[in-house]
Amino acid sequence: MHITKQLFTGLVAAGALLVFTNSQTAHASLSPNSSQPRTDMVDLSSWQSNLSASDYQNLHDAGVKAVAIKATEGTTYTSPVLQQQTQDAQDAGLSVNYYHFAHFTSVAAAKTEAQNFIKAVQAVTDSKNMVMVVDFESSELAGLSKSQNDADLAAFDSTLNAAGYNKTDLYTMASWLGDHIDTNASNQGWIAQWPANPTGTSYPNANAWQWASDYRFNGESQDLDVSQLNNDYYINGDASVSAHTSTSNSTPKTTLVKVPAPTATTNTYSATRSNSVRLVWRYSMKRHAYWTLSGARYSKHLGVKYASMKNLPHTTWYTDGHEKLYRKASKSSIIYYHIRSGNGKHAGWIWRGYLHAGVNPNA
Repeated sequence: MHITKQLFTGLVAAGALLVFTNSQTAHASLSPNSSQPRTDMVDLSSWQSNLSASDYQNLHDAGVKAVAIKATEGTTYTSPVLQQQTQDAQDAGLSVNYYHFAHFTSVAAAKTEAQNFIKAVQAVTDSKNMVMVVDFESSELAGLSKSQNDADLAAFDSTLNAAGYNKTDLYTMASWLGDHIDTNASNQGWIAQWPANPTGTSYPNANAWQWASDYRFNGESQDLDVSQLNNDYYINGDASVSAHTSTSNSTPKTTLVKVPAPTATTNTYSATRSNSVRLVWRYSMKRHAYWTLSGARYSKHLGVKYASMKNLPHTTWYTDGHEKLYRKASKSSIIYYHIRSGNGKHAGWIWRGYLHAGVNPNA
């Protein structure tokens, strides 16, 4: 999953970054090619914290169906971008799953790490309908017997199961299978093996095959890990963050947002547009500043188009609500924000991806 990145981190800590960089053989990123396996799933960690909402939408449009996001590592680490990555993936209509980078070398340690994993995921979403993966590749695990690793993995999974997480899986390198760790009925496997010229299908009995760590999607500026899914195990999950609009431990608000009546005289209604979506949820949210010249403002069910954003080019917009709509035709979901101008005269719902954070520099 992030085998080379773990090595990279260790060398940075040892002050050997220059040696690492100079010792690597430069190679080109894998570019999209019709002969390659599918890019059904991408896995993410804080290394990809620079991806924007539009990047996630680009992945969706390129055929990505799901993501697996790093939540935790060991007993104390939690990704600082876990909630944002979850939100962005959900907004783009991607199924969200989570993984934990394991260091446990005993049953007791496995249970403790599982609790760290559970705590982090529960802070982001109330849903338990996603795959919870253990990333099994850390060097200290190779020094244990396979029977010990299998027992530790069983303890890790049983802790997840006791908390209500019943979809688990094992991510590991193909070279470790049957030697350091086993797959089983509960963990059919997400297997990493990166051929120079990937084609076809490998490990058909596993849930997924990660076939590249250096795939560059069209329109993207960095390499990503990509996997081909052999079934729908990873794509039926829902890790909606609707009940967690902040990182605090306070009780989330569930007040429905009141939408002001349109004030413009050029409003247009489209029954086709309104009937194309179904409301999943709608909640109030904190006030955030945005600006944009793209898209338009709509009524809450998109039936009425109020006005194009380019008509108010110097306006800073402030959020007070958001909603998730299910798009019936594409069978995907999208997030709209309710925004209001600073003077309160203009308001409406707009796709989140059109908004740029911060005060309008042209105001």
